[in-house]
Order: sequence, then structure tokens, then C-alpha cells
Amino acid sequence: MTKANKPVTRTQAGPDSHDLIRVHGARVNNLQDISVEIPKRRLTVFTGVSGSGKSSLVFGTIAAESQRLINETYSAFVQGFMPTLARPDVDVLEGLTTALIVDQERIGSDPRSTVGTATDANAMLRILFSRLGKPHIGAPQAFSFNVASISGAGAVTMERAGRTVKERRSFNITGGMCPRCEGRGSVTDFDLTALYDASKTLNEGALTVPGYSMEGWFGRILRGCGYFDPDKPISKFTKKELQDLLYREPTKLKIDGINLTYTGLIPQIQKSMLSKDVDAMQPHIRAFVERAMTFTTCPECAGTRLSQAALSSKIKKLSIGDACAMQINDLADWVRGLDEPTVAPLLEALQSTLDSFVDIGLGYLSLDRTSGTLSGGEAQRVKMIGHLGSALTDVTYVFDEPTTGLHPHDIQRMNELLLQLRDKGNTVLVVEHKPETIEIADHVVDLGPGAGSKGGTICFEGTVDGLRASKTITGQHLDDRAALKVSVRTASGTLKVRGAKSNNLKNVNVDIPLGVLVVVTGVAGSGKSSLVHGSVKSA
Repeated sequence: MTKANKPVTRTQAGPDSHDLIRVHGARVNNLQDISVEIPKRRLTVFTGVSGSGKSSLVFGTIAAESQRLINETYSAFVQGFMPTLARPDVDVLEGLTTALIVDQERIGSDPRSTVGTATDANAMLRILFSRLGKPHIGAPQAFSFNVASISGAGAVTMERAGRTVKERRSFNITGGMCPRCEGRGSVTDFDLTALYDASKTLNEGALTVPGYSMEGWFGRILRGCGYFDPDKPISKFTKKELQDLLYREPTKLKIDGINLTYTGLIPQIQKSMLSKDVDAMQPHIRAFVERAMTFTTCPECAGTRLSQAALSSKIKKLSIGDACAMQINDLADWVRGLDEPTVAPLLEALQSTLDSFVDIGLGYLSLDRTSGTLSGGEAQRVKMIGHLGSALTDVTYVFDEPTTGLHPHDIQRMNELLLQLRDKGNTVLVVEHKPETIEIADHVVDLGPGAGSKGGTICFEGTVDGLRASKTITGQHLDDRAALKVSVRTASGTLKVRGAKSNNLKNVNVDIPLGVLVVVTGVAGSGKSSLVHGSVKSA
């Protein structure tokens, strides 16, 4: 046999052997040159005291390198808009897959972000109504409050039979956005006395809007626009001058030889402040917004965010606005009652998503609930539902203490979600302290023994039973349970809360004792945050 015909002997491992994430020589933060092998498509829990190096290993090393490598697949132009990520201080990282971090941060600050848009539920409902809704009004975008209706016309130039031909063309995009509130569900009224001091001139600092001073480019535009005299008290402005100051639409100007754009005060405030959810604003901005503006339900769409055309199309006397306003457990029953063979796969997928909400204890929510009003635990579980409905598999999901703030009843439901993600063929990495979640792990990595410089080493690696039998701090305290306090201090008074109605609170009356430690308990979504932050904080 000649050398050219000699068969090739494969010495490399086959694809099925890549079943581990290998970390060798990790030195991120307080990690002390550690090495660990993590099984793929399994649920691995990282334990240890706070500061032992769990987050440094999971987030600072594994997830960080995965995201860095993914960013490098984009073009240089796109990478220019991304943060520059340095390679973690580690000798070898092998077997990484795409890492998705699921935390308890807010889903989004945009008021158009809802529970339905944060998952696939709204998208599937829009398709359902575009197929079955009577009267038929158009494609799925006709039912989307994030898409505005647009129409236009103009001349187009084309080559035809060797000649240049001009034709007039028109186009229409049918969206479901309410034109009055622009898909926000509420309209705003401004208290003009909170925007400016009418007795002063602009140069004297009449404007009282945070960030709007006469210094810098903003003042340069106001002085050079020519629409009003900056040395004239606002109380003496003519009707046209006041209109230009407050409401003028964006207008291009040349001031001192520089091309600039002038926009009235109220359109600027709407763009810079009202495009965000009020709860996501900085404290001083939120205080101004709450003082200067009143938010009322849009009279045109009644808070549904949708156009009248979208609301006119119905299935069994129910519009898409009515469907989104229903509690999800009731909506799931309604969808289950639809018998339409033409959209059977769509109904099955929508039913599965809605049932996932109910199974993890979020059936009390509605799809039109603004995502910014969700508690941390609710937000994290909504994100997980989105991932459960994803077609992606063999992904590494990374969780940072997912049971933080959850009632013991909800921890069991969270555990079921983690196991569902694993059973779809994904690798699930969880940084956790709660014994209830540690016990469901396929693999445990315990770091420590202490925090900071006294941590950063692997104290144990193996099964939960092995951890329980080990002499590590986590193993010794795995079965510990806190006992109730026998005696408590006497309150020095009470804080009375009456008629609390924030979010899901139903006219709650409560007397909160003062001078003692008070714990507000209840399952996730029961109204704890709404009571404390929405009523007690403002009392």
C-alpha cells in the first residue's frame, strides 16, 4: 500500500465525547488557580459562603468567556458598538456553549414592554387573531400595539425594456398601535407651573425641568432659534411664542453656522423621560415626573393600547385586548376551548405557554401587565417561560440565586423550571444557597472554605449525598433549619395604611408596628412589594 493510499487513523475524540466544560487554572478575582470539570446537559449547583468565589467562577469565568467568544463572531463594525470584554484570567477553557444569564433584574423600562411581549404569548395571540378574527383586518402586525399604521405615496424610477420609467406607487402598513397614546395605554397632562417660573426670563433660569438649563447646547439653541426673546419673562410671551417654546415639532435650524434641531419643551420631555417606565427613572427625575405630570387611561383605547380596528376583530365575542386583560389562568381555559383544526399547532403552542404560567404560580398575571411592575421573582420566572418556549437547545443557562425573595411554596416551582430547562438538553448552572435547590442538583461544586482571600478553592465536587457527608461548611449546614424566635420586642407605635390599591392590592388596610423588625411574607406576586414600595414608602 502506498503512502498516498494509506488509511487515516483518527486519534481525536468523537463528537459525543465533548460532554464536559473544563476549567483549568482559573484566577479571576479570589479564585486560587482552580480547575474543575462540569458535566454538560446536567443541573450543577455552585455552593459556598458569600464571597467564596462562586460568581467569579460561574459569571466571571465561564459565562464571561462564552459571551466574549460570541461577540467576536460579529463584524468589526458591530463589535464597535459592544463593550470590550477581556479574556478571563484562566489557562484553559474547553467545551463552552452559548451562555444565557437569567437574573432577577427588571425585564425592561419601556412602558410598551408587557408580560405578553416578554414571552411568545402575545406574538402567538396576534397570529391567532389574524387567522380567526372576524372581521379580518390584516396580518399579525395589525394587532400589535408596538406597530403604528403608516401610509404614503410617491414616484419610483425603474428600468423597463431599456427605458427609464417613472410610476406613482403608494403603500400602507397596518399596525395595531392606538394613535392617541402611541401604544402606552395612558395619556399625560402637564402642569405647566412645574415646567417653568413664568415670572423669570429664560436667561434668568425660568425652566425648572431637571437637566434643562441655559448652559451648553440646549441654551445655545434657545437663544439662537429666534422664536422668542430669552430676556423676556415667560408671562409676557405671546400665544405663538409660548406655543413655540412648549409644543413646536422638531425644526432644523442653523445657529452660528452650525446645523441644529429645535424641539419644543414638551416633545423633548416626552422623548427623553416618558419613553421609560416611571419606576425605572432616577429618583430626582421620577420626583419631577410625578409632580409635573398626571397619567390617565387613554380615552380612545380604554388602556388596551390598541387601535379601534384591532379591537373590532373578535373570536367568540372576545377581542385581543379582552384576551390580554384576562387573568392568564382564565385565558388558558378560553384557548383550550377553541377547536380550530386549521391552527391546531398554533393553539397547542399557545396553550403550552399559558399553562407554563399557571404551573409556576403566575396564573394571576395578565398579558397586558407592564413588565416594569413585576417583582424580581416574577420577572425571573417570566424570563424562564420565554426560554422554555425557545427552540434553542444545548445552551448553558446561568442563574444567580434564583430563589432569592421566593416563598418556600414558589421555590418548588422554580426547581421544576430548572429541571425542565435541563431536560430540554441544556446545561444549567446555578449559584445558590437554599438547601431545597441544592438537593435537586445532578452535580455540586462547593467553593470556600471562607470568603475573600480565605476562599477561592474547590472544597467539594460531586453528588448531593457526597456533599452532605463531607465536612465542608455547606455540607455540615445543609440540613440546618432556622427556629422561630421565642420572644419579640414591644412596638412603639403603628403606621396605618388604609385603602392600598397598588397593582394587585385589593383595598388593603393594615397597621404596621413601629420600632421593631417587621417581615412581610407571602408567595411571590401576592402584593408584598406593592404594599411596601407602593403604599408604605409613600406614607
